[in-house]
Amino acid sequence: MLAHTRLWSFLPPILLATLIGTIATAVDRLASPPGGLQLARPATNYGSSSIRFEGPAYPRESVDSDDLRVQVPRPARRIVSQSRTTDEYLYSIVAPQTIMAVSASAYQQSSSNVYSYVSKLHPLLASDPERVLRLDPDLIFVSSTARADFTSLVRNTGVPTYRMFTMFTNLDQVAESIRAVGYLTGADEAARSEEARFRSGIATALAMRTHGPARPRILGLGGRACYGRDTLFNDNFENLGGVTVGAGGGLKGYANGGCEFIQRWDPEWIVTAADPGKAEQARAQLLADPAIALTQAARQGHILVFDNRILFSMSPFTLSLVNAMAEKLYGKPHGAAGGA
Repeated sequence: MLAHTRLWSFLPPILLATLIGTIATAVDRLASPPGGLQLARPATNYGSSSIRFEGPAYPRESVDSDDLRVQVPRPARRIVSQSRTTDEYLYSIVAPQTIMAVSASAYQQSSSNVYSYVSKLHPLLASDPERVLRLDPDLIFVSSTARADFTSLVRNTGVPTYRMFTMFTNLDQVAESIRAVGYLTGADEAARSEEARFRSGIATALAMRTHGPARPRILGLGGRACYGRDTLFNDNFENLGGVTVGAGGGLKGYANGGCEFIQRWDPEWIVTAADPGKAEQARAQLLADPAIALTQAARQGHILVFDNRILFSMSPFTLSLVNAMAEKLYGKPHGAAGGA
């Protein structure tokens, strides 16, 4: 009788352990690709693109920014884009008619590089996973900064979903990502042409550099943030022979409230952005700040205000910024047409 009582006293812990094991097995199964409880890794401004893809035959496979293997069974004909950056890559490479949904920023005329396309073709907004899935997409691009719930929901349906690294820190990552988007969509030839155009344009701009001892000292302002190292902005100007004073001052990434040392840094150029038609207003606002008004940039009239769509682009469209800055710093290429 005593032995029988002892046996029953051990059963609850055994049952509890069995239940925990069953739950753990189920979670492990559901959390494994391609479906289940997949949560995106926390986004960081300073990661690595880590672009990896397989051979040209179908099905094609590529590892995305979450380190998940994405398999694409055939060339994509119904594509969804969730972010401004993926919008810009796709419209640079694939047939516009194949893009079924885009980010809300695509429709913001003052800052969109793809507004001319969306205003004619009227793709849906990709903000609602349910509406997106009703389009029956065969490939979805989401940003590495996308909401984890959106990414997980669309992945769980089995639709190939590629979480693309979009916080670029150098121009080579942009070029590599052009090739990756072409590979995933099946638009290989168009991607090769776009990559060649991008690299050629960068090379032309960089050839305008002067190689004297002095390097232009540049401050980048994005709203209330100063640009530091590990940013595409910094790489752009280092390639152009300039020095980003925020990076030299120890800032990393896009540092909010990191501009208190502007007067000490005394930049020769200040670069910022505004909506179209509001450049003079933005320039006047900067000059109203005594710390900025005392800089070499202010005294020499070197405060450059670009359209938002030029300064903030992190895609093939960033070529516009590189070209514009090369012209401002070093003058137009020989034989180039005039312009403001």
